[in-house]
Amino acid sequence: MHENIILQYEIEQWLYKESELLDELNFDGWYELLSEEISYTMPLRINQMEESKPDYSEATLLFDDDSTTLKLRIDRLKTDMAWAELPPSRTRRNISNVKIKEISENEVTVHSNLLLYRSRSTDTTADLISGERKDVLRKENGDWKLVSRWFLADQTSLGTRNLAIFV
Repeated sequence: MHENIILQYEIEQWLYKESELLDELNFDGWYELLSEEISYTMPLRINQMEESKPDYSEATLLFDDDSTTLKLRIDRLKTDMAWAELPPSRTRRNISNVKIKEISENEVTVHSNLLLYRSRSTDTTADLISGERKDVLRKENGDWKLVSRWFLADQTSLGTRNLAIFV
């Protein structure tokens, strides 16, 4: 029991650190938290009438990134060619309901909720994106690394102009 409390604390602190790096636009620091095997996906939410089927598309992904494509996205943000993020978005990620679902020798499966606030330039309105995340973290050389992230937004139609941010 004591070990599980410590593990819960470690994972929560890791998620908070990750959020802080992203909110501070420290994308290189965030990339260091990722495993080389990272799978970073975001399926499209759909309105499904049949309860036996998922309420998201298994074929249409808004993100389907690996370490190479994530590095390319980060490197692009450092140029003046990332027009969608000039000037950069101001974001605040709120992580809640962190639950460790599975524990193996060096991996944990973690479910959490994300509420992401995003404001742009001089816009008077802001975006709110909420959803659930399913992450797998692995201990690599003594540090937790994100092996996979699956994010499902609560909205079927996102009110944001673009998805040039990380969830």
